[in-house]
Amino acid sequence: MDEIRNLNTTSGQSITAILPSTFKIFAPHLLKNKTSIKSIPSTTHAYGSHPRQELDVYRSPTDTLSTPILIFFHGGGLIRGDKISPQIPENLVYANVGSFFAQRGITTVIPNYRRVDFQGGGEGAVFPSGGEDVALVLEWLEGFFEEGRREVYLLGNSAGGIHVSTFLMHEGFREQRMRYTAKTGNGIVVKGIADLAVPCHFEEAEESRGEVLKTYYGDEEDVKGKCVCGLLESVGKSGKGREELGIPRKMWMGIGEFDPDDEIAGPMKAFAGKWKEVFGEEGLTVEILKGHNHISPPMSLMSGDKEGEKWGEDIVKWIEDA
Repeated sequence: MDEIRNLNTTSGQSITAILPSTFKIFAPHLLKNKTSIKSIPSTTHAYGSHPRQELDVYRSPTDTLSTPILIFFHGGGLIRGDKISPQIPENLVYANVGSFFAQRGITTVIPNYRRVDFQGGGEGAVFPSGGEDVALVLEWLEGFFEEGRREVYLLGNSAGGIHVSTFLMHEGFREQRMRYTAKTGNGIVVKGIADLAVPCHFEEAEESRGEVLKTYYGDEEDVKGKCVCGLLESVGKSGKGREELGIPRKMWMGIGEFDPDDEIAGPMKAFAGKWKEVFGEEGLTVEILKGHNHISPPMSLMSGDKEGEKWGEDIVKWIEDA
């Protein structure tokens, strides 16, 4: 992780400034370990009717009817990102994420989701479409893993965490959440949510993000009320407990040591503080990822850098300790 620390010294913490260099740092390390990464094959499936609604499944070699499942939603600023990233050769990202957790006994699912229309790209995503895609992935999961009892954990990175959090707290998904959190028999049961470097509000976001935010959320008040912190504010005002809302007890929040304070670290800390006010500290884990910038955590898995991979090992333990 020394290269990431050096990058922080030379380029600062702006996401746009460190993004290409971070990919460049990790590419040779992942290529060196490509045999191990590709030792876990994946299968691709449609989870909805839209062409973008596809996911890859990385089954653990030890998969049984009770193996836990991790669903990883990648980042991309609401307008970019793919379950297989073109920035790293040989389709290694985010296959490295699937392989890392599968090799540790956790079957891993990595979906694509619809993105906001921007500069000729996107699939027309408008709030709460991200939460809808999360909901559809879980519905698909019910059918694919219909035998046995599967504990499910959702991990959302950056914009992917916005969508996971929308599913977690938006009233429109409450009935489905309750079905998953209250389940006692066979099927899937959602046990925990993990937010990795998520922009929980946009009060200090770069002006360049304004058009995307307006397209996805609406006007300024919509952005404030529908962002992750805004949704939690509404949950708190509802006066309802976790059981009534279908919100699992385990919540993990990871913040990179070099995440920009204005767009990521500050908003995540605000979210963690509000979470404690609403739900207390039971089941809450807040972790600072030493040596990491905003882009590096997923890149570090299967890189061979033990310090960089530590957050992934912590997620594995977090799941095992459920």
